[in-house]
Amino acid sequence: MSYKINNKEFGSVGEFVLQGRGCATITPNHYQIKRNDELVSGLRRTNSRPSSIIIPIKFIHIVDGSNGHITQAQREAQMSVLREAYGIYGINFEYSESEVVVEENSQWYRMDHGSFEEREAKTALQENPKKYLNFYTAGLASGLLGWATFPWEREGDFTKDGVVMLDSTLPGGDIQNFNLGKTAIHEIGHWLGLFHTFQGGCQAYGDHVHDTPPHAAPNYGKPEDGPHNACSVDTGNAPIHNFMNYVDDAWMTKFTQGQIERVWDQISLYRSEFLS
Repeated sequence: MSYKINNKEFGSVGEFVLQGRGCATITPNHYQIKRNDELVSGLRRTNSRPSSIIIPIKFIHIVDGSNGHITQAQREAQMSVLREAYGIYGINFEYSESEVVVEENSQWYRMDHGSFEEREAKTALQENPKKYLNFYTAGLASGLLGWATFPWEREGDFTKDGVVMLDSTLPGGDIQNFNLGKTAIHEIGHWLGLFHTFQGGCQAYGDHVHDTPPHAAPNYGKPEDGPHNACSVDTGNAPIHNFMNYVDDAWMTKFTQGQIERVWDQISLYRSEFLS
């Protein structure tokens, strides 16, 4: 049975997921991973962290005529979803309705990851990434749900920093299985330094989090508990409800404590201005 998402036809929902669930966030290379691990290791020996932080979000909506408009109710619902996922760990988000940007541009509206249009839009619309999480919405290239920049990418290119979301993934959007706002939790997870739970499969480096069982490939849909795509080592059931897997929005419900420790490490290393 074919499956259509963001104007692109897939052979099945499984094919869509195996091609990335519409997440175009880059896969970091070996050097980036090794360097980051060394920095984290040194940080953990000396660092203490606050009990909570607040990260201001700047909503930037790129529209094309009647397409792409996000209501205040959708923004507030998205904020509630983020607070529910992250707030219990002391990571809080806020936004100001008076600062919301709506930009009409038909070319930027269909931007692709790494494209000239993305660069042009971000150069024109970005707020200071040391003060805000820039949260862009647009129609995006066919088949994509969104992408994010990792924390260490900001060091070399401040313009790129932020998350880019397909507008219809926000709560109330019209994209089947992915319209509860959970894609934003997933992409902000990358922005805060998290890899996919299945990163690299069984033979590579995994997600560098001790309490997420490695698995060979992403999970999708609404799978029952079990060792889906399990690796040969007995590591327990696949993390089918984890925000950094590829399951449906309704199935995404949790982070692990190890993931949250990694997030705090990345904030301390690369986004320390949010700690004050």
